[in-house]
Amino acid sequence: MHAQQVPRFDVFGGFSDRVFDARSIGYPNYTNLYGWNFDGTWHITMKLGVTIDSSGHYGSGLRLWDYGAGPQYTMHRDKSEINFNFLFGKAQNRAQIQQLTRSGFESVGRSLGGGASYDYHWKPRISLRVQGDYFRTDTFKAHQNDARFSVGLVFHFGHMGHRRKL
Repeated sequence: MHAQQVPRFDVFGGFSDRVFDARSIGYPNYTNLYGWNFDGTWHITMKLGVTIDSSGHYGSGLRLWDYGAGPQYTMHRDKSEINFNFLFGKAQNRAQIQQLTRSGFESVGRSLGGGASYDYHWKPRISLRVQGDYFRTDTFKAHQNDARFSVGLVFHFGHMGHRRKL
């Protein structure tokens, strides 16, 4: 088995599509919302790390923000890696419904989720990521079962492990 070198810290940022369970708050169907996803991972060992994740999604009179943290497991390959994570944190949702007395409703609740991502190592310190996540949020006194899909760039900082000998 060859020794390998992996980054100490990763930062991801990209475009995100969220399929929001809007039926739970009175909408007729699920709603696609678009926005951003940002996360950072500190690798404790070659395979285990801690991820902090945040995202924002907008559209159809809705604004959703999620903040979470949790463990991540990474399987390293020669030019790529596969990541699995579990996140728990907070969800903050706002429905922009104009009324005479208020401009909208806001709710904060818990968020549990997890997912997987595939990173292709494009350059020595830059990877391309495709990611899919499932979230169960509790806002507006209801449960939402959502899916989030993201694409973007990962920037790698530092290193741990050993370089391969030639």
